[in-house]
Amino acid sequence: MFANADGKRGWHEYQNLKDVPELELGLGAFAAVWAGRDGNVLITMQEPGDDFSAFTDYCFDKSGRLLQLRFELRTAWGWGYRQEGPIVKGALAARTSEYFSTETEKPIAASPDYADNVDGAIKPHLYLQESQLPFSKLISK
Repeated sequence: MFANADGKRGWHEYQNLKDVPELELGLGAFAAVWAGRDGNVLITMQEPGDDFSAFTDYCFDKSGRLLQLRFELRTAWGWGYRQEGPIVKGALAARTSEYFSTETEKPIAASPDYADNVDGAIKPHLYLQESQLPFSKLISK
């Protein structure tokens, strides 16, 4: 597990979840890493904020190349946005791309209120190589 609690002091490794400091909303981030038997690596990142929080799952192959991504933004206004799909030619080829109700988890047909306010946050950050992750030097192989 890794965290950058305040967005200022950098990323640090933690052995237990209880040791991870509280994240500063809008600045802090948390990541957990799982290695598969096949050499693939799953990394989940959480970035909490006041009005919205982002959750991204990255799946890397054994050479460190990003294969698949799942992204979800959940807002305080009762809606979220999600994208999921493989990485093709360096871009997310989303199989799922939709707004949804955070209460029912069901899709929302129209763009919800305040969606324009979080336009930049709706796009997941792509780390095409595992080595591009901000805490990659801390990951032991």
